[in-house]
Order: sequence, then structure tokens, then C-alpha cells
Amino acid sequence: MVGAFSVWACVSGYAGAAFAAGESVEKRSSGKLHAAQAPGKQEASIRQVSQPHKKPKAEAAAGAMEAVTVTSTRRATSIMRVPVSVAAYNQAYLDMKGAKTIQDVLRFTPGLTFDPTSKTPVVRGLASSAGSATTGIYLDDTPIQIRNLGFSAENTVPQLFDMERVEVLRGPQGTLFGAGAEGGAVRYITPAPNLHKYTSYARADVSASQYGAPTYDLGVALGGPIIKDKLAFRVSAERQGQGGYIDHLDYRTGKKTDKNTNNDDVNVFRGSVLVKPIENLSITPSIMYQQRLVGDSDTYFAGLSNPGKSEYRTNSPEYQQNTDRFYLPSLNIKYDIGNVSLISNTAYLHRNNITGYNGTLYQLSYYNEFLDGSSPYYPLLTQQGINPNTPYYYGPSRVLNQQRNFTEEFRVQSRNPVANRLMWVAGVYYQNDKQMSSEQLQEPNANALTQALFDMSASDFWGGWPNAGQNAYINQTRATDEQVAVFANATVEIIKGLKFDAGVRYANANYHFHNFADGSHNGDRTTASGQITENPVTPKFTLSYQIDRHSMVYAGWGKGWRVGGANAPVPQLLCQNDLNNFGMTSAPSKYKSDTVKSWEVGSKNQFFHNRLQISGSLYYINWSNIQQNAYLPGCGVQYTTNLGEAVSKGFDLQATLYPFDGLSIDTTLGYTDAHYTKNAYVGTNQNGLLARKGDTLGSPGWTYSLGVQYNIPKNIISIGHGQLYVRTDYQYISRPSGTTPIRDSETLMYNSGYYLTQAQHYLTLRVGARFNNNMNLSFYVNNLPNLHPMVTSSNEVQGSLLQLNSTMRPRYAGVLLTYNR
Repeated sequence: MVGAFSVWACVSGYAGAAFAAGESVEKRSSGKLHAAQAPGKQEASIRQVSQPHKKPKAEAAAGAMEAVTVTSTRRATSIMRVPVSVAAYNQAYLDMKGAKTIQDVLRFTPGLTFDPTSKTPVVRGLASSAGSATTGIYLDDTPIQIRNLGFSAENTVPQLFDMERVEVLRGPQGTLFGAGAEGGAVRYITPAPNLHKYTSYARADVSASQYGAPTYDLGVALGGPIIKDKLAFRVSAERQGQGGYIDHLDYRTGKKTDKNTNNDDVNVFRGSVLVKPIENLSITPSIMYQQRLVGDSDTYFAGLSNPGKSEYRTNSPEYQQNTDRFYLPSLNIKYDIGNVSLISNTAYLHRNNITGYNGTLYQLSYYNEFLDGSSPYYPLLTQQGINPNTPYYYGPSRVLNQQRNFTEEFRVQSRNPVANRLMWVAGVYYQNDKQMSSEQLQEPNANALTQALFDMSASDFWGGWPNAGQNAYINQTRATDEQVAVFANATVEIIKGLKFDAGVRYANANYHFHNFADGSHNGDRTTASGQITENPVTPKFTLSYQIDRHSMVYAGWGKGWRVGGANAPVPQLLCQNDLNNFGMTSAPSKYKSDTVKSWEVGSKNQFFHNRLQISGSLYYINWSNIQQNAYLPGCGVQYTTNLGEAVSKGFDLQATLYPFDGLSIDTTLGYTDAHYTKNAYVGTNQNGLLARKGDTLGSPGWTYSLGVQYNIPKNIISIGHGQLYVRTDYQYISRPSGTTPIRDSETLMYNSGYYLTQAQHYLTLRVGARFNNNMNLSFYVNNLPNLHPMVTSSNEVQGSLLQLNSTMRPRYAGVLLTYNR
């Protein structure tokens, strides 16, 4: 389907962004475009509203076709007619914006931010690093988000290559998409094989920077009929190598030992086959494989670096490497019987993710607490990194997260309105997610360090623990999330244009785990098991009115939730003082689900013969019983519990404007105010204030983007019959509004070294030409002013002199060639 969609690039799903792909008015105004029907993916098609000779020239120039591109209601519906706040972008538009991952997409999608620590897209400010996900992440119909069982639980980040489209659904989507979509959902929709014709897509991207290693991206996709109308295939492969820009120094000598270590290499393969043995039956087996290898973290030592000169350094001997591999086979079957479709989607996610935190710095910050100014090694961590007087020390951490997720969804839905008034869908869903999280911390140089610092062996320092240092700490949790759910949704047209949409989902969710922890840092071997069972109900209601074919207004209410869980015990030996201080005998063994209730009003409009297209919504969300990590500062251990209530309110706005033929302007504006509405305490007394009323959840307050493209008329200038264009994109993300708990001096979480983030301004410039509507060649510069705001900022413990920051990738320039037919 990419071939059919290649000429479209949707802002808020509007077809007007065809100009962004450099297509001429004459081409867009003639004929019809069709996309092949695909089983289990809601078929996408492009239709012309009416014959072009009946349209005023202005409307044709602005893109009078509506792209039916979204499946937020589990069926293909024009984004102009679906009463949901949703943004959709196809591959051509993503290429034009230079978007390779969802982290790039957030820059021009209001209401969407990104947590770089957990690799989690965050919708409308509902962010939590504890428990299960607040945002659903889907590859086609399969959820792939991860539950946080311990430290460094990261979501996988699929590449945006050979995508039919990416959808961002804002607001709770649990009725149709399950527990993982409490705040919203991000959906990666891949193209299905085409039974009627061959289509292809290729991308070659090479860039370089004076401040780091070069980057390249090569990919190709091909598909078409093997037996026309009966059997088709599609395969794609991509290889990306993103160069790093952070250098490693030897902390003892200050000499450079390695450069550009934070490289990011990705390999992706996808294959699918579409079999249509009879007219009404479609069978699509597919498989996707992705491997991501990251050489080092993007964090640098602030006191050792000079961002103004794009010099980023660290002197830790530890490389925070990340290996993320997954494969996802799936089987989609669709059978049409009269006015009813039967759809089954079966999938299995097999993923191994190896990551970790900087165990070397973590351990040195701990040992530093036992030193004072009389020690020649104090402080172990200075503003410039590890104290050069410190004996060589290397204490690597390793965190392994495994996902083995099986999902099956079977649904029945109407194909056409019943009596022209009713559309419905009903289904059953089964999920069995097995996850394992293993954290290991080693200290091969522990003896040398403790002898120098304290004149004692590591075994003596850790209370006589044998072989202290070799297995300093290990914590392993194996958990199973099992869920059975039934759901139904119906849309009835009360009178012409006025529709009422209602849905409900009932689930039986079971979670259980087994845990053990050991090592000198744990104090003793501990084991534990736990479980929780819940039966949540998630309804939603929406009333919409299609004023005319150009304008719609809607209002809706919905409920979302995420399943609860159970905790491994905290080590009593290390944490007893904290527990006593907060009036607790032990940490809670389980935590319950939390819920959101969301109110939303919105409108979608086209004006001036479609030269102006606008989509916007206002929302108010109550979040109660929030799953959060409770931190015990004395022993440095955390557990998950239900604490506090919050409100998220704001708006999102997207618009596309065509002032005159050849010029297109797309813009977005979003505002989010997410804050706690009452105090949250760890334990039973007020010694453990975790969050204070009015503290914010840490999301940026404002986001804004502006894209301007001018297609130069061929009668003015052209190259090889190609149409030249110039494009610039500007994106703004404000710093988190208000005060977060970790920046609130009255809370347990307070740390003056955390989240000193700054506003982000990102500017790109692109000059290119489109040839024969198939090939697009462009030259670009990203981060044109070479800005370096602090995107994240942290330190190991309160009062530490060592500041760890990250920033945007330094300015780089490149050339991009795409072919889409």
C-alpha cells in the first residue's frame, strides 16, 4: 500500500500534505487512487470527493481528496469523520520530516512526549516509571509495551521504515485496545501485500557532522502479486548506522581512550504473504525482526564537556551498552460473510533487551558516603568525573529484560451500516505475557578500592560476605500477566449527522511473580512470590455531529486503567531504618490498578475550499490511585505502590494551510498541565512526603511546530523535469512546567541535580527535487543552529558534584534519496 500512499503525507490525517511530497496540483486533481484491501488491517483507501471539473480551482489546489487512513475505531474511517483526537503520518511525510523513530515524531505531534530513560511515548502527560505501561504501543494489532519489573525496563523502539502510517491516539483507548492504553496509544501500521500490482520503496540517507561520526541509512521494500488476485508478498530490509559524538577519557590520565562511543546500529527485516484462496477469505502470515545495538549512553559529564563547542566527554571506564532484539510472527485471518467480517489476529513477541545503569558511578557514590574531607580520595566523584586519585575501579551493571508475549484477538464487526444507521464491533481478547527481569552488579576491583579507602577487604567492609564484589548484587523477577477480555462498541446515527458511540470492555486480569535477590549488597538471600487478580470495566461514550462534509464536532467521556501487580520484598537488614522512619513494618506486597477518567471536546474543520484544515481538542483527565515507585532514601531501594491523585488538562491543535498554489504550511500547538491534586506519602506518617499537591508530573507545558514548504513552479526552474522545493521545519518543546517532586525540596525524592532541563528549539532546512512523482532527492541540515539544551540532567545522589546531562544530536548535514512506486 505504500505505493498508493506515497504521494500523501498527512498532518492530522488530512490529505493536503501532498504538497509536502512535491506533487503537482494537476496530478492530485486527476483520477482516483486505491489501496489494496488487507485482512485484519483496516483497509485504507483514498477517494476523490467528486469529479475535479466540478470543483473550484482553489479547492482542487488545496487537496480536495480525503485520505481514509485511521483505524482508531477498529475500522477504516476518514480522519475527518472519526470523533477521536488522532494524528496520522504516512511514510512520505515521515521522510520529509526526517523522522526515523517515534522520538522524532513527538517533535511535531502535540500531546505526545518521550521518556528517554524508559523509551516510552507519553500521551497527555500521563507518565509513570512504575508498574505497567500508561501508553499502548502496537505493531499492527499486537501490543509490545513492557512492564517495569525493576531497573532499566525499556520499551523497544521500532524503526519508521516501510510504514503505511503511524497513528497517535490521544486519550484513554482501553475499551478497544486494552489495559496498556490508559493515556493513549501509538500504532505502527505496516503495509500489506498488494494482490493487483507491484509496489516498491527504497531509502538511502547519508549524513555527516564535524562533531561526531557519520550516519547512514539504507533500506528497500518490494511487494506484489505472485498469483494475481490470489497470492502476494511483501518484504523489506533496513540497515541504519547512527554515528556517536561522545568521547571517553581515562580518569587517571585525562587522555582520550575512545571517541564517538554512543553509536546506534539497527537492522530490520519484515516479510508477509497474503493468501486469498476464495473471494471472501484472506490469510496473512507475517514476521518482523529488529536488532538494535547501542555502543554507549547519550549522557555526558557536564564538568568535563564543552557543549558550546560540541565537545561531549565522560571518564567512566564503563560503557552502557544496549542490545535489543525481537522477532514478532503473526497470523491474521479475515472472512467476510454478508454484512459481517470475522477477524482473527494471533501473535507472539520474543524479545531480549540487555541494558543497565552506570554501576561504576552508582557504587562510587555509595562508598563516598563513608568518607569525609580527611580522606585523600574525597570526593570520589568530582565535577570533572571520577577523582583521578582513585585506584582503578570498574563496577559494571547488567540488566536483562525478556518478553515472551502471546496475544489472540477475535472480533466480529459490521461491514456496512445496518439500516444505514448502525455500525458495531464485538470481540474477545486473550493475553499471556511472560516477562523476566534480571539485574546484576559486579565489582571485580572491590578489594583494591576498599583497601585504599578503608584499609579493609571488601569482604570485611560488607560484613564478612564471602567473595564480596564478584556478585555484589543480583535480583531476578519472573512474572506472568494473563488477561481475558470481552469488548463491544457500537455507533448509531440518531438523526442525519448526529451519532452516538458507546463501548465497554470487561477484563479478568491475573498477575503473579517469583523473585529472588542475593549478594553482599542485599544483606542476605531473599525470595518472594506474589499475585493479584482484578476485574476492571472500561466504558466510553462519544456524541458527534457532522455539520457538513467539511466540519464535525464531538464530545466524549472515557475510562482507562492499567493492571496492578506485586512487589518483591525490600531487604530488611538494609532498609529497616527507613521503614521505621515512615511507620512501616514492611513494604506492601502488592499494588492495585490505577484509573483515569477523561473528558474531551473537539472539532475537525475544512475552510476556504479546503485551503485551511484544522483539528483540535480540549481535554480534562482525572488520574487516581497512581502506581508509583516509593523510594527509601537510606538504603536506596524502591518498591511500587498506589500513591496520590493527579489532573491533566490542556489542548492540542493541528492545522494545514495552503495560501496559494505551491506553498504549504503545517503547524501544531499543544499545552499540557499535569499535576498532583493532593499530597502523597510513603508509609503511615508525614515523614515520607513523596509528592506535594501542585507538583507536576514532569511533562513539558508547551509544544509547537511549524513546517513551511514551497514547490517552485517548473516554468521558473527545474532540473531534469523534476520539481524543486524548499522546506524548513521548526519545533519547540518547553521545559517541564512547575516543580516536579524530584525538584521539590520538601519531598523524599528531592535532588537538586535532577531535571534541570531546558526548552528545546529544533530547526531543519531541506532543499530537494521530486522526479516523475517516484523519486525524491533532497539535501538537508538538521539542528541548523547547533543548539545544545539539556534534555536530561541528573546525578547519582543528592549533593553529588558530578552532573550527568544529555542533549540533542549536534548539527549534521546529509543527502536523502527515496523511491516510491
